[in-house]
Amino acid sequence: MIGLLRALTSKRGRSRAAWRHLKGACKTLICVFEVFPMLPSWPVDLVTPRPVVERARYATSSGEAETDLYRPGGRGPFPGIVVCLGVVPFGVDHPQVPRLGQALARSGFAALMHWSPAMRDFRLEPSDAGNIAAAYAALLDRADIDAERSGLLGTCVGGAFALLAAAEPEVRDRVSFVLAYAAYGSMQTLARDIASASADGGRGREPWEVDQLTRHVFVSTVTATLAPEEAARLREACAERRTPPHLDGLSEEARALLPLLCEIGVDEAEAALRQLPEPLRDRLEAMSPLAHLGGVRAPLIVLLHDRDDPVIPVGESRQLHAALGGRAGAQYTEFTVFKHLDPTRGRPKPLPLARELLRFARAVQPVFQRAAE
Repeated sequence: MIGLLRALTSKRGRSRAAWRHLKGACKTLICVFEVFPMLPSWPVDLVTPRPVVERARYATSSGEAETDLYRPGGRGPFPGIVVCLGVVPFGVDHPQVPRLGQALARSGFAALMHWSPAMRDFRLEPSDAGNIAAAYAALLDRADIDAERSGLLGTCVGGAFALLAAAEPEVRDRVSFVLAYAAYGSMQTLARDIASASADGGRGREPWEVDQLTRHVFVSTVTATLAPEEAARLREACAERRTPPHLDGLSEEARALLPLLCEIGVDEAEAALRQLPEPLRDRLEAMSPLAHLGGVRAPLIVLLHDRDDPVIPVGESRQLHAALGGRAGAQYTEFTVFKHLDPTRGRPKPLPLARELLRFARAVQPVFQRAAE
């Protein structure tokens, strides 16, 4: 009799686990069909409730922030997710932004869209890690949010800052997962690659055509601590990668930065980084997830990157993956036809595109499994 009860209990437990897994797969597919424009979303719209969109407010280091919160209908509790899309040249009102929010809400998440004033100004600031953590803490304070199933999602530099935010003492024990797509691992190695216009693609260093947006953000970020007039001089003189111009009357910090803003080799770039003033080196370190991974306690870390990403070299996510060293709950997936989160940019044929979309769904399913629990 005892053996029979154990068998029935075990079978019931396996059935519940299988049902949760199926629900997680369905929620993953709902998000995939909603978020990728080339897929038909109308069938999903027919069988899922329309998301509720609210305005949410929370305090940050630069004042009160106000943004959109997309959530399922009903009382909850829902798993929460703070979304940081990084530097978006198309603006916060682009149709893809609400599309993502609605996709997450239809999949069961309450999604708070965090927008950084610095990133909207095409630069990175160390304080943004704390601001994302503040947004996350405010989300968890809501009565309709289940803190045990909540986490962070970031893309591009937003992915790097999602990892940084997950290490913030205020929230690091309350983050269930981090999903980072095309994140950089180190500001130092990213600066080296930008300055030298080369990257390690796995077969040694190769020429890398630096994306204009990447260069713009880098130059704006590293000159942000200079006096405004001096920063403007460097940005104008080094708008394009070329031989260092002759500029008189520069401060010590500006003279140290100048080589990194122009055309130099890998060894020269590494030497220039070592010669930066200590406060600037510390600033770059503060924005480098590799230096803070020890503080990330999330049981699930999902890293994704496009192999031929033109904005952030794939080597950056490979660094992060290697640093995690087989840590339980950490996983990494590369894609071959996507171009910086855009499946259509490389104009793939239907079959390779379908394979990549399926690979994407499998990679992110552990996150959506949280919404099924």
